[in-house]
Amino acid sequence: MKILKLLNKKNLSIIALSLLFGITTYAQEPVDIWNVEEKKIIEDKKLIEKIDEENIPQNTIYEMQSQKEYQVNIEQDQTLLTNEVDIIGLYDPAENGFNINMWSNSDGNQILNIFERINKINLSKDAAEILDIVLLTNAYYPVIDISKEQFDEIKSDWLIKNSNLQLIENYLLNNQIINTSPKLAKYLVDYYLSRSELQKSCEILSNIKKFIEDEYLSKFHIYCLINNNKKEEAQLLLDLKKEIGFKDEFYEKKN
Repeated sequence: MKILKLLNKKNLSIIALSLLFGITTYAQEPVDIWNVEEKKIIEDKKLIEKIDEENIPQNTIYEMQSQKEYQVNIEQDQTLLTNEVDIIGLYDPAENGFNINMWSNSDGNQILNIFERINKINLSKDAAEILDIVLLTNAYYPVIDISKEQFDEIKSDWLIKNSNLQLIENYLLNNQIINTSPKLAKYLVDYYLSRSELQKSCEILSNIKKFIEDEYLSKFHIYCLINNNKKEEAQLLLDLKKEIGFKDEFYEKKN
């Protein structure tokens, strides 16, 4: 309900952001991520005009429309299958009126410029939560003049600045992105360590299902296993790290 309440205010917030940062110029071929039905309306209008010109029978009209929608669904399903690995987030785009391709045609240079400015100011609470939804909606990565790493960095920097610990944890663990966004994991681990909450820091890493590549996080993970009396598992991870070139005599002696 909270998200729906925020989205009811989104028009005012987006207009404000647009005036500040020129968000309306995101894409080289403009794609309005707040009005995903516009393209369908235009296409339907063209279909009606064609029907009028050719005097197509009413029952054929429904057949044409059904066939067209079926073809669109097939194309979307095929795109989803081939790009599944490129989609991470927390929110279903359909729930908030977005589109899975909302970033696809966006100009990467403008995205970088906009978020560079956003990071220099403090947004209102409502605007910040709307931006959370926009950034963490399941969608394909932008591909024009921006890399996946850069876009992931934008998300990480924003989440850390906003410091919503539960949101960061949900995003990190639900998507298992510790190796592509180690900055988020380090932020959580260090935050709880700074508050002497060792068990909470260890709990975060214990919920990671992938082999942790980052040296700092992987060492700490091994320490957590030893601290929780899981020495065999810790030794196994240490041996695996040694197999891929890990060398730290001091650390090995301590463990």
